[in-house]
Amino acid sequence: MRIRSTELIYLLAGTRIAVAWEHYSEDEFRRAIAGHNHALVAFIEPSTAASQALEPEWTSAVESEKKSLISVDCASAASLCKEFDVISYPALRFFDGHGKMTPYRGPRRASSILSYLKRAVRPTTTALGSEDKTVAFQSNDDYAVVARINPQDQHVKILYDTLASQYQDRLSFGSTETDKPTTVTCYNNRDSQQFTISDLTAIDALPRLIESCLTPVIGEFTRANEMKYLQSGKSLVFYFSSLFAEREAYVAAMRSVAKMYKEYLNFVTVDANEYGDLAAPLGLAPGIFPALSVQNPMFGKVFPYPRGRDIAPEVVGAFLMDISQGKIEPWDGTMSADGGRAHDEL
Repeated sequence: MRIRSTELIYLLAGTRIAVAWEHYSEDEFRRAIAGHNHALVAFIEPSTAASQALEPEWTSAVESEKKSLISVDCASAASLCKEFDVISYPALRFFDGHGKMTPYRGPRRASSILSYLKRAVRPTTTALGSEDKTVAFQSNDDYAVVARINPQDQHVKILYDTLASQYQDRLSFGSTETDKPTTVTCYNNRDSQQFTISDLTAIDALPRLIESCLTPVIGEFTRANEMKYLQSGKSLVFYFSSLFAEREAYVAAMRSVAKMYKEYLNFVTVDANEYGDLAAPLGLAPGIFPALSVQNPMFGKVFPYPRGRDIAPEVVGAFLMDISQGKIEPWDGTMSADGGRAHDEL
C-alpha cells in the first residue's frame, strides 16, 4: 500500500490547488526499479522547504507520466535513502533498468522533468539524417545541441558523444554529417538564444559552449551557487518571491531587460520560502514579498527597490538606469520610522 503524505495547499498563479505526494513503500520501490523498468525517483524529506517546493511540480508531472515517476519519503524510509547515498533533499535519481543510476541535475519544473524522461530513454546522441529532422530536433527541448560534423573530424565526434553522456540530464544532443567545416550549435530555447562554434582547437571549447548555453538569462540564486554569482564581477539584481509561479512570471516578463544588461548585471530569482533570510542584508523588509534589490558585491553597495512600486520591466529598467547614472544613493543600512527600509520612501 502506498504511503500518502499530508496534503499541502499551494497558492499558484492565484488558484488554490491541493496536491500531495504519493510515496512508494520500500518493497514497491524495489519492484519498480527491478527488471528492465526505468524510473526517475525523487527521494524527499517532507519537512524541507525544497521538497515542499518540488511537490506541485512533481505532482503535475506524475499526471502525465505516472508509471516512470516514483517518490520515496526518507523520513519513513531512512535506511533505504542511506543505501542510495541520499544526503540532501530532494535528491532525484534516474534508474535505467539495467543497474545504472544517474543523478538528475536539471530544473525542477514539471516540463523539464518530463523532457528529461524522453531524453533518458533514447540514444545519448540522436542521429539526424536530414536537414528537416535537424531543424525539428533543435526546437524539441528547452536546450538542444546539434553537431554538424565533417567525417574528417572524428575526434570531435568522440568528444561530443562523451559530453552528451555527461549532460544528457539537461540537454538533447543530435548530430549529422556535413561536407562543410564542423560546427556545433546549442539552442537555449527557453531564453531564445543560440551559441555556435566552429573553432574546436581548444580542448575546452565544447564544454564552454554548453555551459554558456545552459546559463539562463535569469538564474535561480541558491546557497550552492552563491559564490559563483558573488564572484562573477557583475552586480546582482535579486527578485524575492515565495511563489514559484510568481517567479516564473517575473522571468518571462523581465527576460528582455536582463538580456539588455547581461554584460554588466546578473538577474536572479530567490525562493523566499527557502532563502528569505537573504532579504534583510539587501535592504528589504523581512517577510514582505515579492521584493527586489540590486547589489554590487565588489563595492558592497545595495540598492533596495522601493516597496510598493510596480515590479515591471520598464520601471525596473528605469531604476537600473538611475543607479548607473548615480541618481540613487546606496542604502545606508538604516530603517525608516515605520519599520521599512529607508529606500522605501524614495
